[in-house]
Amino acid sequence: MKVLWKIVLLLIVVLVIFYYMDDRIKENEPLESPVKHGTVIPVPGTGDGEPITGTSRPEKGLSLLVGKNADILTEEMGVPDRIEPSGYGYDWWIFNGERQLMVGVMEGKINQVYSNDFSMDISPFKMGQDVKDIYRFTIVESEVAVPIEDNVYTFTLSSEDVNNRLLIQYDNLYAQLYIDSVDGDLEAVRFIDPVTLVIHQPYDMAYMGRLLSAEHPSSTKQLEVDRAMERQIFELTNNYRKNHGVEELLDDYWLGIAAREHSEETALEDLSSSESPAVESLADRLKEEAIEHRKAGENIAFNYVDAIEAVHGWLNSPAHRSVLLDKDFTHLGTGAYGKYYTQYLIRVVADDKKTP
Repeated sequence: MKVLWKIVLLLIVVLVIFYYMDDRIKENEPLESPVKHGTVIPVPGTGDGEPITGTSRPEKGLSLLVGKNADILTEEMGVPDRIEPSGYGYDWWIFNGERQLMVGVMEGKINQVYSNDFSMDISPFKMGQDVKDIYRFTIVESEVAVPIEDNVYTFTLSSEDVNNRLLIQYDNLYAQLYIDSVDGDLEAVRFIDPVTLVIHQPYDMAYMGRLLSAEHPSSTKQLEVDRAMERQIFELTNNYRKNHGVEELLDDYWLGIAAREHSEETALEDLSSSESPAVESLADRLKEEAIEHRKAGENIAFNYVDAIEAVHGWLNSPAHRSVLLDKDFTHLGTGAYGKYYTQYLIRVVADDKKTP
């Protein structure tokens, strides 16, 4: 009988340990972009025919910047906090002062603007707007045609896209609306010109005519792009946490190094393949890097267009969202390698830290 009680007691202890460890370490499967890039469908013929027109462009707000000279940014917004490259040939102008804004600039012209700042004028929409209101007052299509010269590019939105990543057409302008599918409201918006939208290919696409694509960056430039993506993921994560009333995270140097190494390993091993080798657990990876923590979580994504799309994907995936918005975490490290992105979030106290 004593032996039986010892076995029962041991089982209870083991179960408690497993329960505690499960709550302390949050690991998620890598989140793959729903769009299969490189699988665009060519359609015979050209785009000749009746012109395709959208709704008249908004008369005020952030969208008015698209198509204008970049000089207007410094006149209206001041000098950007930094300028950094993208993987598509344009530069990002980043504003992190009183207003949070990302502006794409290509050869001196603004090709897109993105913000999740609730103080920004994003007419005809409003940050935090109920998605039902958007459906009520906006023409929402599951297929959107983008004419460029003699070519036509047709995007097909999945049911998931229609729920949380709408594409709205205006005259020579498009709006990508990033919806929080849990809260059911508008979380962020990107106003973008036709050429950049097609080059990004953020939705399933067929084309008639000539396929537009961006030149692949050199290996040196790609390293710069990767570092830029890491900074953007960090800032976007904190912006989303702030919008949801959760404490912002502190940057952690060693955590970032670990996340960067994991993104590289993930890319090289290609975890999208069913034959990919098993990888170490998050707990093991943090232990190898001697990163002390009271709690840890990870989010991984791959094949997303950019940091904006990756972080939005995490927000709308229940498991990844629970890590992204976990109020217990205090520090964040981000890593990017091509189109593979990792973020490690941990909870630490002052005594846990080591200095770089």
